[in-house]
Amino acid sequence: MKKKKADKQITITGIVTAADWDEDDNIIAVTLSTSDEQEYLVSNKARGKNLLDLVQDEVAVTGTLSTDENGKQVITVKKYAVLEKEKDEWDEEWEEGS
Repeated sequence: MKKKKADKQITITGIVTAADWDEDDNIIAVTLSTSDEQEYLVSNKARGKNLLDLVQDEVAVTGTLSTDENGKQVITVKKYAVLEKEKDEWDEEWEEGS
């Protein structure tokens, strides 16, 4: 009997972007877009649903990779962390001038 190959866990950092909406314009699917222009569909299983509320946030996601029927890479989230946003110079100038 052949053993199933264990899924490899990886960590990916990127921006959460909306990928699909329902009829009421609620986000129902998101992708993780990385700085090297890769895009991973986030599975709505496990903790992936939590990322629906984090659109436009930068996150680090640890999970397992698979491929869907269309050949798109899908990550099933085991854990994630929202990364702190750096203030840009414009924000700092605005605060100083207040």
